[in-house]
Amino acid sequence: MDNAFSEKQAGLPGDGSGAGGEPLLRAAGVSRWFPDKGGTIEVLKDLYMELEPGETVAVVGESGVGKSTLLHILGTLDQPDSGKVFYRGTNVFEMSNTRIAAFRNATIGFVFQFHYLLVGFTGLENVMMPGLISGMKKRDIRRDAEAILVRVGLKDRLAHRVSDLSGGEQQRVALARALVLKPDILMADEPTGNLDQKNSEQVHEFLVELNREMGMAMVAVTHNLKLADMMQRKMSIVEGRLKQIE
Repeated sequence: MDNAFSEKQAGLPGDGSGAGGEPLLRAAGVSRWFPDKGGTIEVLKDLYMELEPGETVAVVGESGVGKSTLLHILGTLDQPDSGKVFYRGTNVFEMSNTRIAAFRNATIGFVFQFHYLLVGFTGLENVMMPGLISGMKKRDIRRDAEAILVRVGLKDRLAHRVSDLSGGEQQRVALARALVLKPDILMADEPTGNLDQKNSEQVHEFLVELNREMGMAMVAVTHNLKLADMMQRKMSIVEGRLKQIE
């Protein structure tokens, strides 16, 4: 399936690697601060990061150091107070809000600790939502939604409402929803934080397998060291900046 949101529509380079050999995603000088007891606390400080196509990166560390804040900025859910984020050489925060939303829907998939599924709908209907939002024909997105749900082991649960699914099944629906448009990047924020060991390991395996099959890049914020060890690079945030873990 072709990406429903073309790079041409967003004015983005379309050569797959970015203008001038740019990485897929690059954060340059990103800072983010929040109000704190009459002052401010700087969570991210002049942070730099690069992500290549197909690369997997784990960001680990204690709560409150800025891991989720970084993920939200990389995924354009939040804007930095200073600095830039480039996708294939284009500064994404120079786009209009409408274009950012369309870019995010088609180019970045999200999986969170809480699945944020539409409870009154079936798993299939939830997975179809990104395609419907982007204007795809219903029969096309239904076909693709069914295929990715089968791939994550939910062939016999397509028509079940979310409330009738187990926690592990719900998270697999969320993963399918994140990947149905075949995004370039998957952003995962504690994707197995609410799951037991068995279901966590199953989701870990799907993340790694689908990364290989689909060629998507992935940034995973996690406390789970088993998941972190499955990524190609491990990093932590130290005093607002990313540090490589050997």
